[in-house]
Amino acid sequence: MTALDIWLKQATRHLSKDSVAQVRSEIQEHYDSARDAAIQNGATADEADRLAVRDLGNAKKANRQYREVLLTSAEAKMLREGNWEARAVCSRPWLKRMLLAMPLAVLLTAATLFFTGSTLAWPLLGGGIGIGILFAAPFLPIYTPFRGRVFRVVKWIVLLGMFGMASGQDSQKWLWLGFSFLWPAWIELKRISIRRKLPVADWPQHLYL
Repeated sequence: MTALDIWLKQATRHLSKDSVAQVRSEIQEHYDSARDAAIQNGATADEADRLAVRDLGNAKKANRQYREVLLTSAEAKMLREGNWEARAVCSRPWLKRMLLAMPLAVLLTAATLFFTGSTLAWPLLGGGIGIGILFAAPFLPIYTPFRGRVFRVVKWIVLLGMFGMASGQDSQKWLWLGFSFLWPAWIELKRISIRRKLPVADWPQHLYL
């Protein structure tokens, strides 16, 4: 393994395959140019190799910078899984109907419990509204950055309102609902990073949501 290979291995850690290929192509050009310049200045081949690699800078620092602007392997995996899920839902009409029917069933159950005076009515109502927004999202005409921003604002208002509705005055009793927001929040942070790195033309629909 050459010094350049070692540098590239360190600099491209945790990047997606496409990002690694892009970095390797750009760095190879920079390396070849620096190496040729060193040889023209009288350096030996080995010296030129060392000088060219040194000219690339610190590999760990470069890796941090690359991860800020290029897709990581984890982000690429999220994109692939999101695309697969969207295709799976769209290709199965029965699954689409089930996803849309579930929130309706929860809301009907909540309405029934209201008449019986059950304390579960409010949590179910909040849950039905929340999952209704989430499950219906893939079927809404959201395919522009503006519509995506509007939907995400509405989504988080609904989710926070759902938590407030479910908790009511006894917030400690329903504190567990607060932890349920950690996963959607983590997903949203990942999507923010991906949106920043990809041109809008390359966004799949689930990235707007």
